[in-house]
Amino acid sequence: MSRIVGIFISMIVLGISANAEAMTKDTLMANMIKAYGGESSLVHLNIYKQVWHIETKVSDKNGTDNRTVIMPNALTTKLVYPHKTEERILDKGVGIKKFGDKTINVSGPMLDAMKLQLLRVYSPLIISQYSKDITLSTVDKQFMLSLKVDEVVSEYFVSSETFMIEKVVGRLHLGEQEMEFLTLYQDYKMVNGVMVAHTEVKYAGGINTAIMRLKNMQSFKAK
Repeated sequence: MSRIVGIFISMIVLGISANAEAMTKDTLMANMIKAYGGESSLVHLNIYKQVWHIETKVSDKNGTDNRTVIMPNALTTKLVYPHKTEERILDKGVGIKKFGDKTINVSGPMLDAMKLQLLRVYSPLIISQYSKDITLSTVDKQFMLSLKVDEVVSEYFVSSETFMIEKVVGRLHLGEQEMEFLTLYQDYKMVNGVMVAHTEVKYAGGINTAIMRLKNMQSFKAK
């Protein structure tokens, strides 16, 4: 009996491995697009505005994140706290930051961090446009799509059951050291026919920095 059970378990394991190997990145991305609501619905994630409540985990001052996304090249994030306001603008690889009346041009690791912020909000439809630059691997019960743009790397961890993005890991270099940014995506709900995560749990260098909850979202049609 134990031999039969062993053979049965081996068949299951081999079957899982075969399915993982058979999953190409293009097939995976097609499944992701379908799971999120289909291509016609995902266009609502090409241009949109969101308002997030920020529960800060490293201080007692919570805030608001006003996010504007224009795929695939532009991201504006305005962070409003009781004691300060900061605006980060990335457009076609050029970054600036505004602190009150002060504006600075961003370069180096600070610019790379802004690029990672844009990459992490790429929808499956936009990710699929970078298919030739993406590698696919499996990690536990997740598929992992790795995309390198310029000198930064974004890794999208996709559920093998739901085909939803469950976390994104962004990597950049600070000299000879690597810095890792992790975002967990939870509480998916339908908005304008497309699945949108309503909770983001953020880590920087292994430290939980914030929990963000979506308060409002408005999408626009591209001109």
